[in-house]
Order: sequence, then C-alpha cells, then structure tokens
Amino acid sequence: MSIISLYISRNMLRFFAGVLFVFIFVVFMVQFSQIFTYAMQYGADMLWVLGTAAWLLPDIFALSIPIAFQIAILMTLTSMGQNGEIMALRAAGFSFREIARPILAAAILLCALMLWLTGWVSPRGRLRVYEAKEDIAAKITKVNIEPKTFISLGDWDLFAENVDKKTNVLEGVHLSRKNDASALSTKVNAADGKIDVGGAGINLVLNKGQLQRLDARAERKIITAEFRRYNIYIPLSQKTASKRVLRAAELTTPQLLAALRGGKIKAQDAKTYRPEPAYRVSMSLAVLAFFVLGCPAAFVTTKKAGRGAAMLFSIVFIFAYFGLLTVGDVLGRQLGAGAAAFCAPLLPAALGLCGGWYWWRKKLSD
Repeated sequence: MSIISLYISRNMLRFFAGVLFVFIFVVFMVQFSQIFTYAMQYGADMLWVLGTAAWLLPDIFALSIPIAFQIAILMTLTSMGQNGEIMALRAAGFSFREIARPILAAAILLCALMLWLTGWVSPRGRLRVYEAKEDIAAKITKVNIEPKTFISLGDWDLFAENVDKKTNVLEGVHLSRKNDASALSTKVNAADGKIDVGGAGINLVLNKGQLQRLDARAERKIITAEFRRYNIYIPLSQKTASKRVLRAAELTTPQLLAALRGGKIKAQDAKTYRPEPAYRVSMSLAVLAFFVLGCPAAFVTTKKAGRGAAMLFSIVFIFAYFGLLTVGDVLGRQLGAGAAAFCAPLLPAALGLCGGWYWWRKKLSD
C-alpha cells in the first residue's frame, strides 16, 4: 500500500503544483499591476513595489490552495481511471477509502496550513500592505492625477472631471476631508483649479466654488460658503493625524476574538468582526470539503469522465463553495449579533462535508 500511496501522491503533487503555480501567477500579476499603478501615482520605486507585493503572497496562497487541490484531486483520479489503474486497484482488493487515504493525508496537512495562513500570516500581510501604502502617500513626491479618478492626498480625497497634465489645471474639482475629528463631513466643490506639488506638500488653488461642512457637535446644521478663490495646502510629509481603526481582515484571529470579547469596538465595526473568524475557518475547511466531494465524483464517473469532465466538476464545486461562502459572510454581517452571526460563514463547509459524506456512503459503501 505504501507504493500505491507514493504513486498517487506523486501524481497529485504534479497536478497540484502545476495548477497552483498558474493560479498564483495570474492572481499575483493582477495584484502586482494594481500596486505598480499605485507606485506610479505616488512616485515609489521598484524596490517598494516588490516588497509590498511580497506581503500579498500569503493571501494569494490562501485563496489558491483549495482551488488547486480540488482540481488536482479530480485530474489525478480521473486520469488513473482512464488508464485503468483504479479498476486494477479495485480488482486487487483495495477499497475506495484505501485508495483515497494519501489524498486525505494531504487534505489534513493543507487544512492545517490554511488555518495558519488565514488566521495569522495573511492578516499581517494585509496590514503591512496598507501601512506601506500609507507611508508612501505620506512621503509623496509625485502626483499623477487622472480624470474622473479619486486620488488620496494625505487627509483629503481629490476628484477632477478633466485634467490638463501640462499645466496642472483641473476642471470640475471635488475635494473631501477624511479623518477629521471636528467635523462629520467637509467637502469643497469648484469649477476649476490648479495643483502644484512641492517638496513637503501640495498647494491647491480652486476657483468659483462652494464649501460644505457638517459640524460633529451639531449634526443637523450644515455650514456652507461660496468662494471665488480658495487656497489649501496639504502637507504630505507625515501620516494622517487620527489613528485608523484596523479592519477585521487586518487582525489576526486571536486579536479579533480579543477585540470582540473586550467590547471596545463600535457596533458598526463589530458587524464585520464577528463573521471573520468563521470565514477563515471555512476557507481552511474548503480542502476537506473538496476531498469528500471530489473523490466520490471521480470514482463514480471514472469510466466515462475525462479531463474535461474533471475540470467541469472542479468548476462547479469551486463556484458553489465560494459562492455559499460569500452568502454566509454577507448573512453574518447583516445578522450583526448572536451565534448565527459568528457561524453563518461556516455554511459551505457544513454543506460540503455533510453532502460529501452522504455521497460517499451512498455511492462508495464498500
């Protein structure tokens, strides 16, 4: 049996490594292009781009591993079925469970790896990426403003309908303040303006516009003022003044649970915190769910199925699982409180494991 396990493991590893490499490469290039665009916008060098992109790798691995494992299961077993190897093993007295035993061992190892990635490594990577973006924005030496695109400038967000890059003249300017403790909202709208980037900040001159401010102490009162000329200097040599509240995705699982137990987070933030631990567990259990679903699918259809059918089964299982995972996450956020909010993201894992177990007993009860 050890020789058979080694043979199946070798075939599994070949398919798994190939699919994993392709998927990681595609996702990484998408993320890399976004970071590169951000770097071009703020004048960062290539070393910053590579370092920031490296922190995204744990997150990409956590997403890629279940998908690659699912495809590898079906591709391996259907390939063995097409070559008559499954039939030969069955004729030699091996049960379906014995044939699938090395795949189960791989699923358990990958599940443990996923728990570590989603619970500890990926959140730290996301936090590092956000901090890197915040740091480079604070040290900005170049502003690349595109028309009809929001750009973050320190404590402000800038939007312009049209941009003349030769003269730095803007048309249809909208400026909004963020991280302002004294006001709920501060917005500036202007017909046109001009932007000038200096060494320590940005000088923005706006013409013919209006300022709107909603005071934090009087929420029902809106202060408005029209202006012919409005001059604002945005310092970019330091980070935003107020401390940012970390998102649920940027906290490790122990930090999330501690924050929920402490009761010091706002109700609005708690809605995103509560389902996050179960979401990570459900992501990790995906490899086990794909094992109990994929093996019966391959064994039952082994005589008729080819690689095309294996890919079709894989796509169905992957889309169904991650679709239900998204539904469970949204449902957990909407419920807000109680055990249901914590457990809603576990819906695909529960359905996948129970459905696979039933399918296994119904079709492969040998």
